Amino acid sequence: MNSKVIGLMLILGAILTMGVWMVFDIDTSGMSPSDSMTAILAEKTKAEIASILNVFGVMSMFTGLYFLAKSLKSDNTVSNHFSEIGGLLLLLCVPLWVVLVGANLSAIQEAKEFGNDVGATIIASTTALQMGGILLVVGLFMLGISLTLLRKYKGIIGILFIIASVSAFIDMIFEIDIMGMIGWMGMFLVTFVTGILTTLNKEN
Repeated sequence: MNSKVIGLMLILGAILTMGVWMVFDIDTSGMSPSDSMTAILAEKTKAEIASILNVFGVMSMFTGLYFLAKSLKSDNTVSNHFSEIGGLLLLLCVPLWVVLVGANLSAIQEAKEFGNDVGATIIASTTALQMGGILLVVGLFMLGISLTLLRKYKGIIGILFIIASVSAFIDMIFEIDIMGMIGWMGMFLVTFVTGILTTLNKEN
């Protein structure tokens, strides 16, 4: 795929995903499914808009990262293995995320019609899907290693992806706010910068 198209996908995906998180996020961390449903219903329009924009953002960003990984084929066998596996893990995040968002939208509709308990049950059933975040951080970590080995973008972008993915993983396990900020926000920002550099053909 053309590098400019990959770059634009990364830029658009990062802007949409980061924008939704910053503007439309409804914080339900630490809440039970029932409490989460109550919080979401209190701002259901906001939640529905966020879900729809999130789908487009995630599809654009993760698909762009997948094609970026595919473009890294070289004579370095180790790098090839990391980019291939990392790219596939990132691509797998797309259907998982779409199903998760679909379940959240369904939960809102069902809760409006049949009450919070029904919506909360749907949200509770998606807990396993939320572990798809592991695929994301591992995929980004492997992509970062490949970029670093090939010294693409002077090796800096790869190192930043590694730092962001490790920080996000630590946040997922231990729920440390500062690591979450470094990891998730860093992930979006590095993806955005990578998109700009890829669009401008500044890979080396």
